[in-house]
Amino acid sequence: MKLPLLCFAIAVGLYACSREEPAVGQTAQTRIDETKQVEKAADANKPLSDVSLTQIVRTALESESSLDARKIDVENRAGNVALHGSVQSDEQREKAGRIVGAVGGVRNVVNNLTVDPSAATGATAAKKD
Repeated sequence: MKLPLLCFAIAVGLYACSREEPAVGQTAQTRIDETKQVEKAADANKPLSDVSLTQIVRTALESESSLDARKIDVENRAGNVALHGSVQSDEQREKAGRIVGAVGGVRNVVNNLTVDPSAATGATAAKKD
């Protein structure tokens, strides 16, 4: 049972890595729809494991060039996904939530991302005592 899911997760990862940058006019929604097609083709009748769904969510976030997905942690339990980390703006925070919510198999999104404008320059925010 775990072997097909592992193969699916690897296939999704390889598919995402082999993709070229989107053509002009191609939206994040188009890429999410493609991810959904891969999910359906792999196993239409069985729910995804937490590990597989987490990988698909990460791939969806990484495919959005306006987000730094390395600063976003994904926690998933039975389709309930929580996002932790920081982004540069409120728009990016909302976009990350929409992207995750559009992934097939995600039941609920808890967006715990914080906005840190200094993340763009690599500067660290001053700590408050």
